[in-house]
Order: sequence, then structure tokens, then C-alpha cells
Amino acid sequence: MSVYDKIRSMLDIVDVVSEYLPLKKVGNSYAARCPFHPDRTPSFYVSPSRQLFKCFGCGKGGDVIKFVAEYENLSYREAAKLLAERYNLPVEFDDEDSREGKYYSALRRVGEFYFELLKRSKEAKSFLLEVRRLPPSAVEEFGLGFAGNGFESVEFARREGIFEALVELKHFYQTVDGRWRDFFHGRITIPIRNPLGRVAAFGGRALRPDQKPKYKNSPNGPTFQKERALFGIDRAREAARQKEELIVVEGYFDVIRLHSAGFRNSVAPLGTGLTVHHARAIKKMAPRAVLLFDGDRAGRKAAFEAAKRLISVGVEPLFCFLPEGEDPDSFVLKNGPRALRELLGRALPAHEYLLERARSLGGERLEALARLYAELVSAVPDPVRRELLVRRFETAVGIPLEGKRKLPTFRRVNPEGLDPAEVDLLLGLLFLEEEADLDGLALSERAKELAQKILNGEAESLPAWLFELDKTDLRRRFELAKKKLFERKLHLEAVFKELWTLEERIKRGEASKEEVLKFSTLLGELNPVQRKLYERFKENLRKEKG
Repeated sequence: MSVYDKIRSMLDIVDVVSEYLPLKKVGNSYAARCPFHPDRTPSFYVSPSRQLFKCFGCGKGGDVIKFVAEYENLSYREAAKLLAERYNLPVEFDDEDSREGKYYSALRRVGEFYFELLKRSKEAKSFLLEVRRLPPSAVEEFGLGFAGNGFESVEFARREGIFEALVELKHFYQTVDGRWRDFFHGRITIPIRNPLGRVAAFGGRALRPDQKPKYKNSPNGPTFQKERALFGIDRAREAARQKEELIVVEGYFDVIRLHSAGFRNSVAPLGTGLTVHHARAIKKMAPRAVLLFDGDRAGRKAAFEAAKRLISVGVEPLFCFLPEGEDPDSFVLKNGPRALRELLGRALPAHEYLLERARSLGGERLEALARLYAELVSAVPDPVRRELLVRRFETAVGIPLEGKRKLPTFRRVNPEGLDPAEVDLLLGLLFLEEEADLDGLALSERAKELAQKILNGEAESLPAWLFELDKTDLRRRFELAKKKLFERKLHLEAVFKELWTLEERIKRGEASKEEVLKFSTLLGELNPVQRKLYERFKENLRKEKG
């Protein structure tokens, strides 16, 4: 039995997932809103019998280890280790022998070598301690280093037996003359750690003005994906959870400065805009995120785009803009931590910030801001809150947002062509956990099959589109659907009985011309689904008669 099999056998997926999400029992399964995509209604299911999870909205699924890997933004092996440590499971990992373990070990060791090279380089030390004015404790805490001429680290890697691993990670490259050289040669190195604190990649800052680009990161690989990584996440997680707030800045040195000044709940994306992957990682740490960005036009635009991503996953974004020309690093250096704390205290939720600006604007500028506000509000997953925010703007500013809201509508179509009443019945059975006498309702074969699956607790086998439909006012719609399908059943039974009588008379040659015409008319009025129901009705009658 592998170490993964042992972990799976010792854990109950329901217990583990319920520590992350509020699960609700639905039949034999458990449901919740999916944490991996914007989910207006529960489309995420956990099966205790199969010990698996599945989201019918985004398609993610797997075992308990896979869930933790996705939720914590870890590799499968890292997630297994986290579970083993958290639940004190008696399992052992042979990290250094695994390919992934070799990568992490190689990155850690070359990072330690960079730190030693930094100590020997007067120029590199001067840049960090005098130009950037970082305290030595921050340099040591974040493990900053220097890659030297790019050949020393290659020789070190060969001696230590980690050369091949670093080549596979594209950490070394071959020059035109065939020599191997470090990707970060001549640069300050900044270890990028994963949430567990392991070095997963490096950032490199140019030491001289003629070096281009100013910043570069390790290429994406098995330990690192730039669009998912947040610098400082390993140190910020606990502080963010305690404060229920995360500070998002734009650069490595902003994070280092803020941590040194006591703002330990600070992180930064790696030279990219905030992605939805970043937003989901932030949601796991805190319900709010302060976007502490430069106050220039580019900074405000970046904050607006980041806010949309955060809102879409259920994180409340707050705007806090620095004076133009300042970044968090320079601001704290000039004004001190107290001034930044006061500035952060004036941070406003994104929609409040836009509302405040709208009150002082008019004409075309107000129209433009109204469009921005509507775009921001359209990212809100909850339709009730979305509408409240729209009304608040219209009341406060005095102009309607109609036509500018671009508010998303729920999907109302279903690819299987079920009757709307059948769809409302299925939604009620699924999300209201109601019961229904299926035999007493006029249901197509497919609708009855799906309804039976719901009643049997087999939600994990339902089609994904069912979870994406509008569930507004569902209780009323469900009751109306039952009434309509019951009355339709009574009506159809009366029609079917008349058709059956006429059909039998026609077969026996006893029907008049009027009866033949009536039979043809009644049969022609049935849609394809009702014709199938009629065939089923006849079959049941034949069985009853023997």
C-alpha cells in the first residue's frame, strides 16, 4: 500500500472537507458552493461512500488529497504531507528520493549558496542595505541572495549533485559556446516560497541599470506557476487569518518592507495582474483584501481589475491608494509605519470608493464612472446584494444604471429540452430536499430518471447544467411545477383513455368517421414526449389486462 493509499484509508473526506466548507446533506451525499469557481448555488458534492468530491460546475474532482491540493494551492505530494502532519498520521515520506523532493531540495540548496555569495559581494550588499535600505534582519528572513557571475552556482550544483534537477527546472541554460550558466546571473535573488514555506522558484532583481528586464522570475515548472504564486504567502497566512484581512501590493520589496514594518499580512503577485487563481488563494486566508496600489492611473486601473477578480470569488476588496509616485516601500521609508497604518485605516470598499467619487462628478465623467461601477457590481455573485448595490448608486447619485449594469443573467436553458415545469420540479427536489410522488406527475422519461436519481441521493451522477440554472423564488416555482404536472397528468390520463378507447374501436372496425377523425386530431396534438407517455400508458394497460 502506497503512502497515499494509507492516508486515504485513514481519513474521511467529509470530515476533512467540512473543515474548509459548510457541507449540507443532500440524499446520500453532501453539497456546498464550490470553492474553485464563482458558484451561485451548490454544485460541489462530496460522496462519503466513494470518498470522492466532484464539482458539476467547473469539473474539478478527486480524492481527499486532491481536494486539499486544490484548496491550499499545493502539489498532490505536498497536500498529502500536510494532511499527515495535521492529523498525526503514522506515515513516512521519502522526500529526497521523489522527483518533486529533489526539485525542492535543489532550489533550497542553491538559494543557500546565493545567500553565501551575497555575503561576499560588496556591490550586492550595498544595493540591499544602502540603496534599498533594508534591515539586515529582513535580508536574512527572506533569504535574499546574489547569483554572482552565473558560473559559480553551476559548479556548486555539479559538486552537490543537484545540477540535473536545476537544468530540468530551466534554472540553468546553455550559452552559445556550450557552457552552462545561471538564469539569474548578475542579479539579486529572491526566494519565492509556496504556502508551506518551501522554495519553489526565484525572482531576480537587476543590480545595474543596463540589465533588462529589471525583474524576472523562474520559468513555470513542476514546483511553480507564476499565475498562481503569491510572494510572501507563507509568512502572511497566519497573520491574515487572525486579522481577517490581507494587504495586496505590487512588488517583492513592497512585501519585504511591509513585513519588516509589522504588516505581516502582506503579499504580492509576481509581476502580473491579480488572477482568479490569486483571488481564490486570498479567499482561503481572509474575507477582505486591501489593494494598496500606486495612486497613478495605472495603479488605479490595476486595482479595479483586481477588485473584479476578488468580488467574483466572494472576497471584499478595499481600495487604498498611495500618493502618486510612491509605492509601499518608498512610502514607509519616508513616512514610517504609523503613517501607513493611518492610510490603511481610511481604505474604502471598492464600491464605496466609486460611490464617493461619483458624488463629486458630473457629465461625461460621471457616466464613465457609472459604467465602471456597474462593471464592478456585475462581478458580485449574489443577485440580491448585486441589486442592492445598484439601487444604492441610483439613489445616491440620481442616475439610473439601466443599460449600463451588464448584470449577468442566470442560464435558463437546458440542453436536454426538458419542460420548464419539469426543470423546476428537479431543482426543487435537489435544492429544497423535497419529496414528490413521481408516478402522480406527468414526467418525460428523462425527467423521471433524473428525479429518481435525486431522490436516491445520486446527485454526483446528475448533469452539470442542472446546477447552473436560475433558482430564484424556487419554493414557489416548485409548488407550481408540482401542481401543473399533477393537473397535466390528470388531463393526459383523460386524453389517453379516450385515445385508447378510440384506437381499440378503430382496430375492431367499429369506429365511425367522426371517431377516426377525432382520434387523428387528438393524437396529432400530442408532442413527442406526450406520445411516448401514451405508448407507456398503453403498455401498462396491456399488462393490467393480462
